[in-house]
Amino acid sequence: MTPLLFDFNHVPFSRAGRFLTLSMMDVPGKDGIRALYLRHVAGGDERPSLGRLCRVEFLDENGLPLAATFDLSPDCLVARAGDGRAEFAIGEGETLHLRGAGLSVRFHLEGSRYDYVYQPPHGGHCLVAAVENVKIIPLSVEGDLDVTGTWQRDHSERVTMTFGGGAGFEGHLALFRTIAPEPSAVRFEEARAGAGREFDAWLSGLPQALARQEDAHRLASYLLWANRVPAGGALTRPAIYMSKNHMINVWSWDNAFSALGIAGADPQLAFDQFAVIFDHQDPSGLLPDYVNDRDVLFAFTKPPVHGWAVSLIARQFRDFLTPERRAYLRDAIARQVTYWLTHARAVSGDLPCYFHGNDSGWDNASFFAEGGPVISPDLPVFLILACDALADFLEEDALKAENWRREAEKLREMLLSRLWTGETFAARLVSAPHNPLPGESLIQFMPLLLGNRLPTSIRDMLVARLQDGAFLTEWGPATESPQSPFYEPDGYWRGPIWAPTTLLLWDGLRRQGEDALARTVAMRFLALAARGGMAENFDALTGNGLRDRAFAWTSAVYIFLSRAYSPNQT
Repeated sequence: MTPLLFDFNHVPFSRAGRFLTLSMMDVPGKDGIRALYLRHVAGGDERPSLGRLCRVEFLDENGLPLAATFDLSPDCLVARAGDGRAEFAIGEGETLHLRGAGLSVRFHLEGSRYDYVYQPPHGGHCLVAAVENVKIIPLSVEGDLDVTGTWQRDHSERVTMTFGGGAGFEGHLALFRTIAPEPSAVRFEEARAGAGREFDAWLSGLPQALARQEDAHRLASYLLWANRVPAGGALTRPAIYMSKNHMINVWSWDNAFSALGIAGADPQLAFDQFAVIFDHQDPSGLLPDYVNDRDVLFAFTKPPVHGWAVSLIARQFRDFLTPERRAYLRDAIARQVTYWLTHARAVSGDLPCYFHGNDSGWDNASFFAEGGPVISPDLPVFLILACDALADFLEEDALKAENWRREAEKLREMLLSRLWTGETFAARLVSAPHNPLPGESLIQFMPLLLGNRLPTSIRDMLVARLQDGAFLTEWGPATESPQSPFYEPDGYWRGPIWAPTTLLLWDGLRRQGEDALARTVAMRFLALAARGGMAENFDALTGNGLRDRAFAWTSAVYIFLSRAYSPNQT
């Protein structure tokens, strides 16, 4: 029986290293009606199509549509409609295999102005999704294949391909961009079995599931596998997209959390998650906001969590920092710190700032309610931890290492003198540095990550404030206190629980010796994900999953914390 968490209405069907995806999506212009779509999730999430190629329908013997139910597993998607059944598997390359009986499956090409179908010189048919920059060649192995399309001056209308046959059918679709690949000799069962073996091998390298959380563990493992896309274009390395629903990019702090989740299973892939962003680092040290196969966006950036993340991995997995990876990350993180200390402040005696909420990663948080630029307590903390990583793990030159330690101490002193109010750490506008910004954001607790660098009196006040301020709901740490006037149940960074901030808070509590409280935070998050799946974020009071429900960094944090608390781990 398919686990409840593998809900195909929310979780797409794909395979590691593929853009090819099957998922349920809203039909454009149909006011909430959803349908099955064949997609190619290249090109980023700024395109309204989100990679839609074909709407997929199931038809009875009279050609009438049938409603379908779906069972999703890592190796196969099964659709049941009427008395019929269709199965889908992803084979080598961007090839979708399908077979079925008792129904027909019709793919309706819909999208761009210049879509068309033609007959190649070597026979068969080729469908061209012009704006999506994808071509499709369908091939029937058993049963019937019918391809239609009416030529209209410079494009084709009503382009469809339908697989069917009274005794059943089998075939495949080959997706490509330039020259058609050789027709695949692989049959459906071989493709399905190959995907299953690949996923099982991936699963075996991850930590074992916590008791009574096997379904959640399998879902998190699946998403970290299936959300991968291949290197190509601007993607210099194999990359883990945040999702193959809507968030079809790699953002430059999401990548650090993905790396944390997979470092024990695949150290090279974990390193690639850092490098796929750092490969595009500006000479100034600025990182792009996101990368996909087509675009590298510098309109925003993201917080410098990478030194912290690398340190966490290096402490847990001693073999992660090979000489080559160490040298690469040393230079990249050093440039990153230099950017923030050079271009995000006016003089060396100032704290660096975020220009926009998106730069902080907490896009619309309450501390950006009055605009920016904003001096926020998390940014100097991340830079201090990056300096620590350079000094402790990455830098082999003792003099340079000592310089990084001095830089960290200067930032610590400024953090305490400029942002501590006597009760908590408060963000401030650069234009009004003496006025704490309103709101009760979880970001005030990020200095807990400084461990024994934080004075004991401040530590005690922060821990008490965290426990007394309604931040810790029964599901975990709300990003805005439910008692705050800025709190919104589905307010993105104004209330919901997020995986990355949960992990940052957990690590901060551990560094302060608050192991019991850290465990409480972790176990609540693990229970939350086991109940609601790997959602982008969660309602802090109900625990319901919000927004995108198939998110990679949620999965990665789930796997990371599972490893920390599973009694089965070595």
